[in-house]
Amino acid sequence: MVHPLESERYADTGYGVKDTSPEINQIMFQQMMAKTPEERLQIGFSMLGSAKELIAASLPKGLSDRERRRMIYERLYGEKLLEGCP
Repeated sequence: MVHPLESERYADTGYGVKDTSPEINQIMFQQMMAKTPEERLQIGFSMLGSAKELIAASLPKGLSDRERRRMIYERLYGEKLLEGCP
């Protein structure tokens, strides 16, 4: 179930950009909340895709697809995959 977020909570809990004033964080929050849930989900997927591309570009050349996927996972989530996982 989705619960509404309060703009004050957003600005005070680190969800905002730390070098941005609370007033601007509130504006950013309001603009994001004005988007549809689908638009916000797409933004999240896009950000994840960008993060994966940045990580992949930093990996050594010559890795197998499996090694590359494993290293991307480990850098994104900060934990190792269990043996036997793709």
